[in-house]
Amino acid sequence: MKLKLTPQLSYFIGLWKEKRGKEGIGVYGDEEFLSIFAKAALEFKLTEPNKLLTAQEEGEEEQGTLYFYNSAYRKFFQGIINDELERFKYRNEYSASFLAGLFDATGGISKDGKVFLSRCTQKDEMVLYRLGFNPVKRMGKLYFTKPLKFLAYIGPFTKKYGDHPILKKIQKGAAQVE
Repeated sequence: MKLKLTPQLSYFIGLWKEKRGKEGIGVYGDEEFLSIFAKAALEFKLTEPNKLLTAQEEGEEEQGTLYFYNSAYRKFFQGIINDELERFKYRNEYSASFLAGLFDATGGISKDGKVFLSRCTQKDEMVLYRLGFNPVKRMGKLYFTKPLKFLAYIGPFTKKYGDHPILKKIQKGAAQVE
């Protein structure tokens, strides 16, 4: 089976990249994040419901782990991550999906409207610079200097923040322009 990168797989890779678990293709996080991961894995037909496995971290009541095994996908995902600077260098639905997955995994919107990524690599930072988002690193987090531009770009692909009031305003504004 020849695997091909799609926008859906780009989203899933972004979701998986910074919150990887130790087992298979898996992530760790709170219940909301694990739910997003499970829905994405099933929606994109990466695994079957009975093959999703869970584990609870010792001493961590809020953190759990969700994973499945598929060596072909794992090797493919790792190859995409290794080649991330080339794969996501253009402003298209592939890079938007990847960044939406990354944002759903490690990003956030503070009460005062600041948009940030709490974890990312230098490669992620370089992808963001190349796409024109010019993030600034402060206190271990990557903040966006033009947050509305970034949110408008990833808005159609994000699953965790799709109902956020700021994204709704951006989508409403875009609909009025058309």
